[in-house]
Amino acid sequence: MNTHDAYLATMVRRWHVNPHLNHTRQTLGHHGAAAAILAHALWPDDAEVLWACIAHDLGESVTGDVPSPAKLANPDLALMLTSIEAAALDGMGIRYQPSDRLDLVDRLEAYLWMMHHAAPQRLTPEWRKGLAWIEGVALEQGVPVANAVQVILSDARKSAGVSDPAPVKRGWWQRVCDWAMGEIK
Repeated sequence: MNTHDAYLATMVRRWHVNPHLNHTRQTLGHHGAAAAILAHALWPDDAEVLWACIAHDLGESVTGDVPSPAKLANPDLALMLTSIEAAALDGMGIRYQPSDRLDLVDRLEAYLWMMHHAAPQRLTPEWRKGLAWIEGVALEQGVPVANAVQVILSDARKSAGVSDPAPVKRGWWQRVCDWAMGEIK
């Protein structure tokens, strides 16, 4: 493994083009470590998923953190980025096994980051859909994992000072966010 390049890759910033989270300073290293902590809490004996958490985004050291909506809107771009990032990982000598477990903690960690840094965003359709996906995949992993994920989410809500994942009533802050995003004229 090219340790120096892998180490430098951990310093690449995430969220730099997200208008609600670009003020935060999360790096690939922070994200990988936090995802590994979550994975260890859910599957303490799965060393493979721990390594995958640490390694999975290091290829973004050459592409940057391109937001999911951009990749979903342009499958050709997503395919190109996947190829470039895989080549970067190969260049670093890094290999990992993709899995449903990795996908779950990857998205769970992103959701928790949002909760701690931009909690009103939990009300948006994109984040609501993300939460539903997290809860659905957690349930597919089994009741113990689903229960543990609910505890993790509950703790995040308490820490962020919100009482539930996404109240139906839209408060003044969400209306301000909608206006800022151009959804209210």
